Amino acid sequence: MSSSILRRPLAFLAAIAVALPLLAAPMSPSFADGGSKEDKIAEREEIDQKLEDLRIELNDVNSELADTYLALAETELLIPKAQEELETARAELEAAIEEDEAVGERLTAAEDEEERLSGEVEKGREEVDRSDGELASVALTAYKGGGLPSPSTIYIGTASPQDAVDRSMNYRLTMASQNTRLDTLRTDQAVTENSAERLTAVREEIKQLKIEAEEAVERREKAEQEAADAKKELDDLYATQKTQRDDLEAQKKKHEGEVSSLETRSSTLDTEIEELARQEREREEQARKEREKQQQQQKKNSGSSSSGGSSPGGSSSGSSSSSGWAYPVNARLNSNFGWRYHPIYRTRKLHAGVDFPVACGVPVGAAHSGRVIARTYNSSAGNKLIISHGIINGRLVTTSYHHLQGFAEPVGARVSAGETIGYVGTTGSSTGCHLHFETHEDGNAVNPAKYI
Repeated sequence: MSSSILRRPLAFLAAIAVALPLLAAPMSPSFADGGSKEDKIAEREEIDQKLEDLRIELNDVNSELADTYLALAETELLIPKAQEELETARAELEAAIEEDEAVGERLTAAEDEEERLSGEVEKGREEVDRSDGELASVALTAYKGGGLPSPSTIYIGTASPQDAVDRSMNYRLTMASQNTRLDTLRTDQAVTENSAERLTAVREEIKQLKIEAEEAVERREKAEQEAADAKKELDDLYATQKTQRDDLEAQKKKHEGEVSSLETRSSTLDTEIEELARQEREREEQARKEREKQQQQQKKNSGSSSSGGSSPGGSSSGSSSSSGWAYPVNARLNSNFGWRYHPIYRTRKLHAGVDFPVACGVPVGAAHSGRVIARTYNSSAGNKLIISHGIINGRLVTTSYHHLQGFAEPVGARVSAGETIGYVGTTGSSTGCHLHFETHEDGNAVNPAKYI
């Protein structure tokens, strides 16, 4: 590869870098060289978990609308990483351009030095050849004339003393001239040899710089491609985001009547729990009166004070302790109890329980000992089981388990904490396998964290 190719103009590369849009800082941390395989797996798992959380929040939403929203959510979760990768690619491209320019400048300087040293070596050789020629001519003349005159012959045959002085001076000048030529020759030879050695070193440097220049060109071209790919990926995500937003708006209009339907379902469910709680409290009160009547009868029959014990198999009525509670499934909490805005409809609604994202078919345990008082199905909660835990601190406490795949205990069965009562599912208005768990006091939803 010629040096002119290696040092081709880089202005167009700078233009590419400037043309790339300035983007907002990415939310996620930077990963050098795009991150390792483990980093990418972790990123994907994080995105999948966020999507799972969002999916569970979309209860009571038409599946078509939920899928459209989740597709948009996934795109928007991918955009920050794509922005980060583009910024990384731009930085790598700028570094590659700087490296290419630096190598090009070093190569140019080395070639200029080579040209200068080549001139010096050539000139030095010419000087050596000239000095060597002059010395050779003197030696030849001396050879033909019997050699250089000896100092004693200078004074023989002189016509006068002045002549002897002149001949002596000429002899000294001749000898000095030859010594000067010899010194010059030695100096020229030393300079020429030094320049030749430097020239050899510079040519070796040029050879190495050309290799580095080729590598710099390859890195730059790779950086150009990566920057272009990153830019295209981000542009594609933006285009997809716009399309999905338009689709979501269309789906919302298509299913706009579901908002009021959701509120109606919520009110109906609250009424259902409230009625069950009222009936269970009446049953508890009736059971209490029966126990008191039995105790009074026993007191009359024995003529002594009653032991005060409850009949075997009785409910947890009268218990004021909240100990013995447990998570219904061994999983992380996904969505807490409280008021929140619906992610699609942006309406304020009470999330009356907590969610556990867990696979379908996983056994669900009773959160506390009690009695199964209902097994129902509706379009919102799907298969739902309700357990009464008796009167606690003056209030009837119940728990309900929604979206079950199936039941494990019949109505009226008494269960202990942790005993399997059903299996995780995704029935009703559910967009993914999970358990929705609620606690109520006298039919009013309360934060499950108060008990579990």
